[in-house]
Amino acid sequence: MRTRNSLTLTGVLAAAALTAVAGCGGAADAEENPKSTTSPSSSASASPSAKPAAPLTQGQAEEALIEVSDLPVGWKVDAAGAEEAEGGEGPALKADKPQCQPLLDGSFGGSGPRAKAEAYAAFTKDADYGPFLLAGVEAFTEKQAEALMEPVEATDGCESFTGSYEGDEVLFRTQELSVPQVGDGEAYGFRFSVEYEDEDGYVWVDQTDTVVARVGGAILQVSQQSDGGNDQEAFDRAVEKLVEKTRKVAAKGAAGAGV
Repeated sequence: MRTRNSLTLTGVLAAAALTAVAGCGGAADAEENPKSTTSPSSSASASPSAKPAAPLTQGQAEEALIEVSDLPVGWKVDAAGAEEAEGGEGPALKADKPQCQPLLDGSFGGSGPRAKAEAYAAFTKDADYGPFLLAGVEAFTEKQAEALMEPVEATDGCESFTGSYEGDEVLFRTQELSVPQVGDGEAYGFRFSVEYEDEDGYVWVDQTDTVVARVGGAILQVSQQSDGGNDQEAFDRAVEKLVEKTRKVAAKGAAGAGV
């Protein structure tokens, strides 16, 4: 029988994908002075002397998270999934291509800045079989977040590679996804698929789709993991609602009504 434990592998990759897609890491340690150019949406309203908005607080990051009521009928809260994401601990994975190892350990972004606050919410349709959905909010300064969202070629040479997991060989495939442009600036999409054989000799293929977007200084992640039974409506709605709620929370904070 297939259980949640057999899905732990891609569950960890969902969290790792945030750094792999969004981060160039070191660049986010750049000076905090705003760039000389501004986006069309902000240039008209921001004065030259306006201070950059402060990073979201822990309370604001939690407030921005989606809830089960934001998803289609049939989804429920997965408290254990949120705890796993917050813990940041995963199984030891070893890639056969050294350049692909950062995709497995979540260190592609290098030694970038630590988030000032972070919060996660997880949901599932079935505790054993999924699909599973993870939403995350990480708070940085706007300068740091902009740098972290600069594109990197995370999948170059790693479109297909093998790795080891608890002594077993696993096949990984990666590809970019076309995603709607939500948030501030460019959003990114990323798919991780994992093929492995269980103890009964049955071959499973799990995939994790991730979208990463930015709202001000907040970097948002939505990941859905499944074995082919994706709920695209839930995935799209989660991305839309997470961006919408984060924008509202950030606006309240800017008006002095934050947490």
